[in-house]
Amino acid sequence: MQLISKYRPSHISCPYFLSEDKIETMQRYRIFINDFNAKLPKLNKEVKQYNQKVRTFIKEHNLQAHAYTITTNFKKQKTNGTVNSQLSTSAYNALVENINTDSMLLLYKEKYLPVRQPHENIFEVILWLYSQQLIKLRKQLQLLSDDAKVAFPKVHTNSYEIANFTKDGVARILYCQNTILNHIKRLYKAGVFEQYQSRGRKKPVNYFINEAIFVFRDKQNPTTENQHISDFKPQKLVLHSVDTRTITKKRIKKVGNVDNHSREAEVDSFADEKISKNKNSYKITTKDEALETSNQNAGKLGAREIFPKNKLSEYLRSQIQYRSEFLQALTEHHYDNYSFSAAQMNRRLDTEATTGALSKEEFRELLLQLFLKIAAPIWKGKDVYYGSWHNALVQLDDEVSRNPNGSIPRKETLLYMFGFLVYRINRAKRFFRRKKQYQIHFPCIYFDATRKRANEGGFAYTLEWLKNYQKYQDMRATRRQQNATKAGVRRRVMTAEEKVRAKVKQYIKGEFTLPQVYHYIEHNRGIPNYFVSEVPRILNILTHKEFELYEC
Repeated sequence: MQLISKYRPSHISCPYFLSEDKIETMQRYRIFINDFNAKLPKLNKEVKQYNQKVRTFIKEHNLQAHAYTITTNFKKQKTNGTVNSQLSTSAYNALVENINTDSMLLLYKEKYLPVRQPHENIFEVILWLYSQQLIKLRKQLQLLSDDAKVAFPKVHTNSYEIANFTKDGVARILYCQNTILNHIKRLYKAGVFEQYQSRGRKKPVNYFINEAIFVFRDKQNPTTENQHISDFKPQKLVLHSVDTRTITKKRIKKVGNVDNHSREAEVDSFADEKISKNKNSYKITTKDEALETSNQNAGKLGAREIFPKNKLSEYLRSQIQYRSEFLQALTEHHYDNYSFSAAQMNRRLDTEATTGALSKEEFRELLLQLFLKIAAPIWKGKDVYYGSWHNALVQLDDEVSRNPNGSIPRKETLLYMFGFLVYRINRAKRFFRRKKQYQIHFPCIYFDATRKRANEGGFAYTLEWLKNYQKYQDMRATRRQQNATKAGVRRRVMTAEEKVRAKVKQYIKGEFTLPQVYHYIEHNRGIPNYFVSEVPRILNILTHKEFELYEC
């Protein structure tokens, strides 16, 4: 590997820019800038004296307009392919001195401007971006023949890339794009950059770094060095073409001492006197005996209760009233203050739907009566006759919680439909509490299934509210799914980065070569392709160096 310093080659075959090259380049930059700033007072004094002569000549001969035109055209002209206005200050002034003559002094020299610390920060970032450009070029050259060469590349940067350059997620340069362009202009005016080419403030610029500053290495045979593998222990890079996704194992948990019971046991449990004949025997624990007593009182049933076998079913069966008694209780306003949540029925119905002994006919009757209890507070303080409640119950019995063919679904489906009915009636209750001006119909009219329009004031219209609610729930489920998908992608990326980190660590230890690391990334289906560009960043993190790049 050849060290190239103090000159710029015309062609290169395999460029490398190591961490020590970066340190040497920055040291030469500081020496160059310190020497430049030290000469500024003397140089600017000479420029001031020269410009005074030009000013005196123009004033004596009254050539102000002509001098302005000559200066404008001169700055637009090119010298060796570079616009004169984009030359360094020293080159521009030397060119002005050659063009001006004693008989025609029309062009002013430029004043030398100092270079400060912020310009050094910009130069350091440009140096990093140029090193990445050389890495990409080297990878392309390595795919060609050993003797392939290309012209020495210019630095290709843009202000947007520099303004958004980050290190460990923190912005490195806290300047806007215009400020960065002005700093780059100050650097090429000082001579740090050469053969500067620009096509607008918002387009990329091209230039060389001064050959007295920039240091790098060129490797003539990139495919033969650093490739030695021991004959005794051949190095083999294993490629695992597998997905990096993790499979979540579902565990089935058995709750309590509830087990499946036969149909015969379900029939036997209907009658109190036949409970002892139930074939599904269970061991009554101390807690079960206490709950057996508490099940006789609904107020003592709590959220942490453990239901003994069939005891919950017997308790819920006791809540089903004869229809005549239930309708009479509605007429007498016994349920004007009924609260479904306060009755703590959610968990009990859930358990009954999956493991209870009630038949689906009994369970449906229980749900219908619970629904009318929930709806009863709407008619609080109103005189509703027995016949109106009776007709409402008949209409509900005919229309709700049935299959399309009129049959009764299984208990899990009944509970699922009941949840929608509860939402609709609660939404209606909130509406009538808020809209006092609306007069609600009697139950027999309100629960008429044919009143589907908003101006008809029927319960059937609440189905539109339910559809809107379901759309919102679907959107929420979609958002959850999107978040879960993003989390899965993030975890796969993290897993892929761990794999790349492991191979980079082996590369640092000398166990693998750099082409093998890139070959591993490119041929492993579990690692995204963009991790090829992440190798320098991972190297930087693992070595704790700011500009750690590839080693030979």
